[in-house]
Amino acid sequence: MTGVFIYVKSNQTIVDEVNRSNNLILSKVQKDMDTLLEDANRLSVEIALNPQVQELLTFQEPLKSEKYFTLYKAFESLKVFKSSNRWNDYFVYFKAIDTIVTPELSNTSKTVYHNLYGTGSEGYSAWIKDMDGYFQGDFVKLGNDLAFIRSIPIGKNGTSQGNIVIFLDQAKFWVDNAEDYLHNGVAAIIDDNNQVLASTHSMDGPLPVTYSDLSGDSGTLKVQDGDQKLVISFISSYTTDWKYVVMMPEHIFWDKLEGIKKATMMSLLICLFVGCGLTYAFVRRNYSPVRGMLDMFQEKKNEDRAGSKRFNEYDFMQQAIYSTLLENKEMGSKLWRQKNVMRDHFLEKMFKGRDRAIQLEQLMNLHEIDFVSDQFAVMIINVEDYNDISPPLVRFAVMNVAEELVIQAHQGFVMELDDFVVCLVNFRETQELTWKRDFTEVANKALKFMESNYRVAVTIALSSLHISITGISKAYYEALEVREYQSIYGVNGIMEYSDTELPRANGEYYYPLEKEQALMNCIKAGDYSTAEAIIDEVFKENLEQRKLPLKLAKCLFVDLVGTMIKTINGISAIYDNVFLEELNPIDRLLGCQTVSEMKQQLKNILRSICDSVGQKQVGKRANDVLQRVTDIVAVKYNDVNLSIASIAEQIDMHPAYVSKLYKDGTGESLLDFIGKYRIEQAKQIMKEQDMNMEAVALMVGYANVRTFRRIFAKYEGVTPGKYSEAIE
Repeated sequence: MTGVFIYVKSNQTIVDEVNRSNNLILSKVQKDMDTLLEDANRLSVEIALNPQVQELLTFQEPLKSEKYFTLYKAFESLKVFKSSNRWNDYFVYFKAIDTIVTPELSNTSKTVYHNLYGTGSEGYSAWIKDMDGYFQGDFVKLGNDLAFIRSIPIGKNGTSQGNIVIFLDQAKFWVDNAEDYLHNGVAAIIDDNNQVLASTHSMDGPLPVTYSDLSGDSGTLKVQDGDQKLVISFISSYTTDWKYVVMMPEHIFWDKLEGIKKATMMSLLICLFVGCGLTYAFVRRNYSPVRGMLDMFQEKKNEDRAGSKRFNEYDFMQQAIYSTLLENKEMGSKLWRQKNVMRDHFLEKMFKGRDRAIQLEQLMNLHEIDFVSDQFAVMIINVEDYNDISPPLVRFAVMNVAEELVIQAHQGFVMELDDFVVCLVNFRETQELTWKRDFTEVANKALKFMESNYRVAVTIALSSLHISITGISKAYYEALEVREYQSIYGVNGIMEYSDTELPRANGEYYYPLEKEQALMNCIKAGDYSTAEAIIDEVFKENLEQRKLPLKLAKCLFVDLVGTMIKTINGISAIYDNVFLEELNPIDRLLGCQTVSEMKQQLKNILRSICDSVGQKQVGKRANDVLQRVTDIVAVKYNDVNLSIASIAEQIDMHPAYVSKLYKDGTGESLLDFIGKYRIEQAKQIMKEQDMNMEAVALMVGYANVRTFRRIFAKYEGVTPGKYSEAIE
């Protein structure tokens, strides 16, 4: 095939080369001839417009002596046009006076004819007949010469008083060494009458083609000329109806191919001989592996040669391979069905960071995972309410929608993990603002699609951007943390990881020791309303005025429950283990999903504890507290710092609880009791001793007399001064 290709290309190259050289000759001849013809036409016009020539056209025979001077001037004027070497000769024939004027002579037509063609007169009649004809700038074959003839005067159609004849130099038609370029061919010029006007070689007969055969501006055709086949190339003149033709024997095209043809045939024979030898050698050598493969297949199929003699080795191996391919196809079908499961399992390990980095590349190739960049983020979608729609259908829709939205601009992998729809987004190379905008846009579209088409509520948690594959697990745990944050704080819609980080409060939460102590006192006293107020204050400080980080929120819940358990343990004398087991505060708190649920559960636990404490201690503790309060007031009434807070501190109770307990037990407030007690002591002092009001006030615990007077008047209805006057 290589040899045939080389032969064909060589043949085409040589043919193109011959055609190119022929076209070069023809193009050269065309340009030169068109220029020559234009020059001849221009020369004939100049001669026709010559004044002497115009004057001679008016002469009639016989010529008088004075008119010979005009003839002489015409003879001299024609010499001016002799400077060009593009034509052999030219003359002007005047019919009326039967005179021909050339640049060298002027004489009768017969004399000029004899000078041009010899003494024979047999051709003169035909020649002079041509001279008497009418021409509009035509090319005529005069003997062996090609002449350009124009009748004068110009512009009188059909009539002629003379003719201008310009003989063209046929040697100027062809380029130098044209025979070498033509490869022994013949070049010729023909007109529309099939007349050969000029040629590089003498033509014994007519051309093998006619003018009508040479249609178009140029071309190549093959003709049969007797026993010889010719290849003819032609081109048309731009100024006349001539055709420039090159005729070449067809065998010229093939002479230079003979050597190539022989070399090609020889190379083909050598290739066949060497190829057959190598084929035999290689087939013989390669049959040993075939025999080994045959034995292997027979061993695998538990067959012997006797069982396979009905067909040759290749048939046997074909059957064995076909059987193996069927088994592989069936196995591949099973593997394909497990492909998604295996890929999801692999992605799960990447999300949870269980794979070592050294295995990732091989496992990614195995599962046909090819990341487009090293920028990753994770989106967790949770369906809050299925709205009576099949959960598998809703999750399937969420997965498809999320993946379709992500792959519009980036790469995404979606799976179900831990009751969530998890989407790993692999961003193409992008800037920070671009990836965040695209990530949020995907989440918004997924949220709106599920709400508008399925009427289900979903929450979406978004991680931050992480670089490298090892950051996938970090992104997943960030999204999980956001999801847990949404669950605990009851956040709906879309939430980013950055939203969970502010404010941090320097790793602290609000639950000071005095609040814990006050809560313990309220629990001990069974004062639920005060304890509830403390819980509300703690929650407001940590979870309303600022979003406490999730980890600190958990610590706060544990701390609050710990306070309750610690308080119960502190009053364990009136409780048994059955109460704590029934109360079960830890499990009840862990069963909550949101912060509001935890808060309500804490209040329920607190109410249960306070109600129990109140029921068991209402009698005994109320009397004890009343007695201790009375004793303290009796001893400390003269202390200016005596207050409900100081009394509560001495009996290790909350001030509000002490005040409430006293009021519930006696029907009056503790402040009223202290005030009345002090006023009674003041009245006793005023009865027994003569002292000014400032001293009395100080002795009963008032720092200034104005307060003493106001309190005295409140309980006695009169001022201390008037009361003292009444006693006196």
